[in-house]
Amino acid sequence: MCICVGCGKLIDKRFFYCPWCGYSRAEKSEEESSELRYAKFKEKLQEKRYNQIEKMEEQLDSLEKELSILVLSAEMHK
Repeated sequence: MCICVGCGKLIDKRFFYCPWCGYSRAEKSEEESSELRYAKFKEKLQEKRYNQIEKMEEQLDSLEKELSILVLSAEMHK
């Protein structure tokens, strides 16, 4: 018998999955684990870039409005 890491209940050592919570006792290879970490890193990086682009778009919209106001103001003073 051993204790499940997922739920803490006693399970038979022969089980690959906990019958109570479904936690996998099968050991994952180091390569699989590093690939998963890299995929998560890429996803976070892509999300960060997307957020930066959205922020830049908002700043550009604001600058465009200010510029149009300045142009109108300059035309009125001619």
